[in-house]
Amino acid sequence: MADDTQSSQARDPEVEQGRKLYCEIRTPDGPVWSGLAASVTVPGAMGSMGILPRHAPLMSSLEVGLVDIKEPGGDRRRFVTGLGFVEIYRNHVLLLVDFADGTEGIDIERATASRDRAAKRMRTVGETVDQARAEAALKRALMRLRFAGQPRI
Repeated sequence: MADDTQSSQARDPEVEQGRKLYCEIRTPDGPVWSGLAASVTVPGAMGSMGILPRHAPLMSSLEVGLVDIKEPGGDRRRFVTGLGFVEIYRNHVLLLVDFADGTEGIDIERATASRDRAAKRMRTVGETVDQARAEAALKRALMRLRFAGQPRI
């Protein structure tokens, strides 16, 4: 087990204690973003959760919503993310989510078509429709449309 810890530490950059966070967003398709952050706000299951350097270790579930990352220089990165988990440990923030899209890269026409398809599937009565999948698709589309290209939360 000591080997796993050493290999993990070699992979992750050292973060100056109390100054910055190292944040990673990963999906089943692979890494989406990683870098240093001054603060991170995530859509926790019980509401929005702010994370600053020296945060207590924590694991929590995430809802579909907006992840707001403030970089040390003041720039902001925003991602619409799916269901998942966040782990915070020693100034490292790891988000494991179903999907993640940068708000500036969201295709509004595609998200609108997705919303319409999902809503139509949810109105369909019968055993051929997976209601849980249709509801998840609708939530994804609505979040993409809500935050597409928005400069603020």
